[in-house]
Amino acid sequence: MRRILLISLLAGVFQGCLAQIDWTEEDDNGKIGFVDANRRWVVQPVYEGASWNSWAHVGTFVVNRTDPTVGAINQKGEVIILQGKYDAIDIVNYHYQRNVGPFYLKLHELNGRYGLADVEGIIIVPCRYDKIDIKEQGVLAEENGGNRSVWSYEGKELAKSNSLTFLLEEKFIKTRKGENIFGAYSYEGEQVVPCEYEEVNWAADGIYIVKKDGKYGYYAQGREVIPCIYDSVKPFVNDVATIKKDGEVRMLKNPLKDAAQILTDDNLLANRKKGGPVLSRYPPPDSDVDKDIPVAKGKQEKVFAFIIANENYPKAPVPYALNDGRIFREYCIQTLGLPKDHVNIYEDATFGNIIQAVEKMKSIADAYDGEASVIFYYAGHGLPDEKQSTAYLLPIDGNVSDITTTGYSLAKLYKELSVLKLKSSVVFLDACFSGAKREDDMLTTGRGVAIKVKETAPQGKMIVFTAAQGDETAHQLEEKHHGMFTYFLLKELQATGGDVDLGTLTDYVTKQVRRQSVIINNKMQTPTVIPSAALVNDWKQMKLK
Repeated sequence: MRRILLISLLAGVFQGCLAQIDWTEEDDNGKIGFVDANRRWVVQPVYEGASWNSWAHVGTFVVNRTDPTVGAINQKGEVIILQGKYDAIDIVNYHYQRNVGPFYLKLHELNGRYGLADVEGIIIVPCRYDKIDIKEQGVLAEENGGNRSVWSYEGKELAKSNSLTFLLEEKFIKTRKGENIFGAYSYEGEQVVPCEYEEVNWAADGIYIVKKDGKYGYYAQGREVIPCIYDSVKPFVNDVATIKKDGEVRMLKNPLKDAAQILTDDNLLANRKKGGPVLSRYPPPDSDVDKDIPVAKGKQEKVFAFIIANENYPKAPVPYALNDGRIFREYCIQTLGLPKDHVNIYEDATFGNIIQAVEKMKSIADAYDGEASVIFYYAGHGLPDEKQSTAYLLPIDGNVSDITTTGYSLAKLYKELSVLKLKSSVVFLDACFSGAKREDDMLTTGRGVAIKVKETAPQGKMIVFTAAQGDETAHQLEEKHHGMFTYFLLKELQATGGDVDLGTLTDYVTKQVRRQSVIINNKMQTPTVIPSAALVNDWKQMKLK
């Protein structure tokens, strides 16, 4: 009889209008209804108790105080939860500010169990739990018997256990057994790491950092894809992670991706037009070395060039670095006779792009089984690690204040090249490693003086030709729209048609750069040649073609 009376009352109180509830109002008889902003009835005053939450746009009501249950109503005046089943409906959110949504209805049944509904009355978590706790990532629910569950706000039970505790992390559900054994579930409800590790943390989509016997590794696809043998590891950034073992810091590719898939998000590049070429803010190449480029008669089928031209750093661009890389590419193709598909250029290269370049060099060296030669050219920022005075190339997405993690170690580059089965490798670095920019002001923070980095000796069959000594600045030649080092390098290749030995080439570049830097900048810039021990007696007679 009570239910029939309730339905009859509800049928008579709604006005069928477009007005929305703004608050509650009591009439002269002490009955309460819901009114709009103009205090017109949206729901007639038939309740003995009612309240309205203006943040969640949901109200609760009691038809008769002799009935211990409550119902709920939405802003249109529609009953979303009938009175008769719940003795409490609390409007809750997971935000620390009570006026910030989204909002939910925490339901308490007459049988003493809790559940959860959305603000339209749709059940999210069924009322079978003794405790529920709503978090931003989902709902933790627990029964007195120890059964625990994780529910999504879409009403899906993601995980369930009577032996594990669940911790809702930003990227995944962490499971815990006892005090210090961990595993993981995804927010799709799949167990992704068994609960048997000392630590579990997110590393990248589909891959997790795990710790076992005090060492770290990576877990994915049901197994340890990288074994737990490292002293420390970090999450992947642009599909590259920093790992440390026995004091040596190394970089690791995402094992779930091929090197060719390790690409950069275009949004990280300051001036990259998506789907188009990298744009330069500086004048285009139009000097004497950019015209009348000599053309070789033959092709060098076993020589490969890798060119990195990093100009558009977000806060400290390198003037004319794109000009340098692009014109050096033309000299490789036209003057040195390299086939076009043997010349690889990476403009505004990220850390991932540098990894790609090194991986491609490895593949070429293996394919040519010791018969290939490599020319590596870099124009961009170099930086020192101030604590160790070691040198790093700065990717376009690198962080000056965290160079050891986000930079590419020069020692690592030399080591990577030295172990390849190559006939020879020649490295040109139009960068300085003192922390200064081409314009002479300092790139690094917290100091005003240049740092002299430790000289790193190349190994294998390698010659390194750098634009400046350790604590000097590598300048640009403003009227030529090139770096000074690159300009004179191109100038000698142009004058000789590329038919020049490395001794003559480096002598010319060194002499011209030293002279012009003193005249133009009133500062010394001294290009430096560093041959490996294996070539110390022979490098001067070697040629690029």
